[in-house]
Amino acid sequence: MKPAETKRSREPSETDQQVIKIDSVLSSLNQSLMATAAFQCKAYARSLMSYERQIIDLRERSSSHGDLPKYYDRLHEIYSNLDEPDGMEGVSTLIMSPSLEHQIRQHESTGRWTSAQSCWELRLQQAPDNVEFHLGLLRCLRNLGHYGMSLSVLLSIPETYLCT
Repeated sequence: MKPAETKRSREPSETDQQVIKIDSVLSSLNQSLMATAAFQCKAYARSLMSYERQIIDLRERSSSHGDLPKYYDRLHEIYSNLDEPDGMEGVSTLIMSPSLEHQIRQHESTGRWTSAQSCWELRLQQAPDNVEFHLGLLRCLRNLGHYGMSLSVLLSIPETYLCT
């Protein structure tokens, strides 16, 4: 190898320098903000990447992992939106006491519509005027083929929420 070639190969190219600059800017951004913004924009893969980075940082920084369950629940929601049942199953093993929303996502993503229906019915008992809960129950009933029961649920929705 000639001396000029050796010298040139040691110096970072202009492209390498640009990559280093971009990487330093990206690493200086708040990962929590990036993850939340990506999730709200429905950029779930990017959100997943940011949340995974946060989890790794939390595990490395402290021995008490008190914040991890909320991150795991968000990962579960992201995997649900990405239609990744395997990812959801994996994260579910890390969640000690799953919320009702978590259980609903899990049941719906795996096609356990009867279990999801039971969860939605519990939600409706807690907040009978919530239209989103009615819609969740209707989705389950539709997937189960219970069209007569769907009509009963539709008729039970308060008139103030129906379009006229």
